[in-house]
Amino acid sequence: MTNAQTPDLRAAAREYHNAGLCVLPIKADGSKKPVVGWMDYKVTRTTPEQHDTWFSGDKPRGIAVVYGAVSGSVELIEFEGIAIREGVLEDVTEMMVYNGLGEPWAAILGGWVTESPSGGRHYRIRVEGGDVPGNLKLASRLAREDEYTDADRQRLREKPNSRIHRVLIETRGEGGYGLVEPSGGSVHATGRPYVRVTGGPATMPVLDADTMSAIREVCHMADKLPLPEVAKTAPRPAPPRPDGTLRPGDDFEARATWEEILQGTFRPINTRGEETFWGWADGVGGVKATTGRGGADRLYVFATGSEFQAEVPYSKFGAYALLEHGGDHKAAARALAREGYGSRPLVSVGAASHTAAAPAPGAAPTPAPAAEGGTAHEEEQESESEGYGYDTTFGLPGSVRTPYDYRVTGRGVEVLSPSGESWNRVTFAPLVVTATFEDPEGDQYVELSWVDKSLGKPRRISRIVSRETAKRGRKLIETLGAAGLPAVEGDARAVEKWLAEFEAENVHRIPSEQLARWLGWQDDGTFVSSPEEGIKVDTPFEEQRGPARAHAPKGTLDGWKDTVRALAPFPVPRVAIAAALAAPLLRPLGLNSFTLDISSRSTKGKTTALQVALSVWADPSEHASAMSNWRTTLYAIEKRLNLVRGMLTVFDETMAVTDDSLIDEVLYQLPMNHGKARSGGAFGNMLPWETILLSSGERPALSFTTSQGAAARILGTTIAPFGDNGGPAAAAAREGVLAHHGLAGPEFVRYILSGLAQAKGPDTLKERHRELTAEFRGAGDMTNRRAPMVAALVLAETLACRTGLLPYEPLAHDVWRGLFTAHNPTDNRPEMAMDVLREYVAGHAHELYSASRAVMGDRPPYSGWLGALSTKDGSQEVAILPERARKVLAESGYVLDAVVGSWIESGYLKTLPSQRPPHLVPRRFDGVRARCLAFTAPGIGFGDDHDDAS
Repeated sequence: MTNAQTPDLRAAAREYHNAGLCVLPIKADGSKKPVVGWMDYKVTRTTPEQHDTWFSGDKPRGIAVVYGAVSGSVELIEFEGIAIREGVLEDVTEMMVYNGLGEPWAAILGGWVTESPSGGRHYRIRVEGGDVPGNLKLASRLAREDEYTDADRQRLREKPNSRIHRVLIETRGEGGYGLVEPSGGSVHATGRPYVRVTGGPATMPVLDADTMSAIREVCHMADKLPLPEVAKTAPRPAPPRPDGTLRPGDDFEARATWEEILQGTFRPINTRGEETFWGWADGVGGVKATTGRGGADRLYVFATGSEFQAEVPYSKFGAYALLEHGGDHKAAARALAREGYGSRPLVSVGAASHTAAAPAPGAAPTPAPAAEGGTAHEEEQESESEGYGYDTTFGLPGSVRTPYDYRVTGRGVEVLSPSGESWNRVTFAPLVVTATFEDPEGDQYVELSWVDKSLGKPRRISRIVSRETAKRGRKLIETLGAAGLPAVEGDARAVEKWLAEFEAENVHRIPSEQLARWLGWQDDGTFVSSPEEGIKVDTPFEEQRGPARAHAPKGTLDGWKDTVRALAPFPVPRVAIAAALAAPLLRPLGLNSFTLDISSRSTKGKTTALQVALSVWADPSEHASAMSNWRTTLYAIEKRLNLVRGMLTVFDETMAVTDDSLIDEVLYQLPMNHGKARSGGAFGNMLPWETILLSSGERPALSFTTSQGAAARILGTTIAPFGDNGGPAAAAAREGVLAHHGLAGPEFVRYILSGLAQAKGPDTLKERHRELTAEFRGAGDMTNRRAPMVAALVLAETLACRTGLLPYEPLAHDVWRGLFTAHNPTDNRPEMAMDVLREYVAGHAHELYSASRAVMGDRPPYSGWLGALSTKDGSQEVAILPERARKVLAESGYVLDAVVGSWIESGYLKTLPSQRPPHLVPRRFDGVRARCLAFTAPGIGFGDDHDDAS
């Protein structure tokens, strides 16, 4: 200690006054309060006469200095006793050097320095060229429990979620005052004095305002309070996935280093303990950021010249997303996944050993650990749930709590008014968040549940909405209003705030799960074959819920195998099963969706063949909704297709369609893997799918289309599935698959995923498919275009037989060629339609008008004239009325407009370029001029013994 300390208060007051400082007398009761009213002395300096009055006699007093402009722009920087004992002064001194402030800081440390009774240090500086700011707390930390005072403990009892701070560094500036030496005795609660360590008022350093501002910023770097984290910069840790796998972002947090992330932006300067100090990468300037502050693995940036927001904590993933992807977390997660971060389950539907890889449905997920540096505010407070039964009403954990200022009763949710005198209604029935979800793309959803009494007896209603919708009250009420959400538009803001408060209060208590929006392949490479696998499936359309629920297992896999074993002699049902198994191969093989059509005019087992195929994935019974009917709308069909990515879709009874163009449109759109462009938001616009469409009916699906390339997108057969004597086999098959279904598909996917997980597994699968495609190519263009689809079916059956899933030998390749790659009568629809018309004309020649009939005065037949028989250019010509031809063809399952173009190309029809359309040429018969289909001799020839019409 120095001996220059002034021995009495009057002398000290004189010293301080002479240095231009404003002096105050302080009570000697430990309160540190001035003896006099001092508000005027913030702007007017006290006088020596006042000092003589205040400090005369033997009255115990303390002495203080008012800081700021009244004392010539003097500012105090105080390091508390705990800061000195914990080495904060040494840390700050080192940072000052790194920031190029070593010289002015040394002047401060060697200027007027006082030791406080608590062991702290007071440093004074005269600031020039700018104003002195008011009192500032530059650095603090959370108090340890052993440091709590009685007042602290009482505060925690009253407000359990409060944060108790200990100040490390603070200032006294404009409008503030501080005690100075030689105050002592009862002036301070400890009874210890303020002691001058070095210098005095005359040795205060004079620093410019900019330098002082930089010094304050460096002192603030020592702050150790956890800062509130936001999802944009430090996404809240999500609960573990049910299958135990890591998200790419979580894996990145664990494996990446700050040096890798910040390269090119910051460079490490020094490390003290767990904290590292960073400067600009180009070496200009001093410390600009820290990591490891307060033990939290977060980046805190102090400077404002970078992409980072100052004074905001960034996680490693948050920093990476900002630097590399402009803050787009979804894009960042995808990029990290491509770089090998994160882990995928071998198969989500179960391990290869048939042990469950995910918890049983309904099992509570493991709670996530609390995030370090949480977002709780200092005055935030937990409250009891007032006894509301969240567990019995909503199935939530018993630890779920009601947020402070809210209450939940059977009447609904209420919030305390600002005055605290009344409760304001938020909802008309209990409404809470019962689960949170994340889909494979990283999009988040919440399940909202409420109590509904509209039917008299209380019942729970739950709906899943995007987190974006849950945060927008008006949109939420609009979305769920029809479902009975117990809120009105006028309370929209209150509802969105309640849901946010409830979730924040119970963030680690509310179950969090994976979510799938469709069945089949997910964007992260997993496969969801059933809503009963432990992964929540929430379809975007109400119409999809029934078909989704139908995809559920029943019976045993051995029971299903016993059923299909009896199908070995029947190629068509086996092909349908192969199509069901081939659907998940479309994505790894890079194939588009296509159609398998089973048609015949008999009733020998077409629907049963479809049911057998559907049983691979779902309940094939009529009441289960998995099997659809063609009697519907195009949009409804698109929604049904949209349910699956890599699974079978079944539509039965082509003859039930109300508009032939519907089938035409579906066959055309299916290979595009998406529906038509529509307005109506994300789910209403170009609905995507990946599927094999299995269709049946008395008419071939191709007979409905006018698209020239449709045949190349469809595999069709007209062979009766169970032959002429297969009735008992069909009945047994139907009975078997109704009892055992939904098992073979998941088992096959397990096998496929295990193969894809092997080294070169995907390449091996594709190479085998290429070999089969080459084998099934033929001389014709149609055969070549169908070969990849046939190869996919053959590959699926071969793999399933190899694993024992299909209990029979694969079909011989010649059988496949006979079904699909050789000349197929369903390919030559125009010729088949021509044969139908030829046969009809041959059997109804009496309905053709001719000159001889005119001479004989024959009356028109009961059904009217079919057309006319005449001689043109020296040869006989048959002309048919187009409506009669249309009706004849329709009765046999053909569409005139679909074949007429091919008839013209084949030279079967005469054309007249001046006509529109040119194939309808005018002919006169029975006194009437009509436009007809005039056939050439190759089209419809006629015997020479028939009379000609004039």
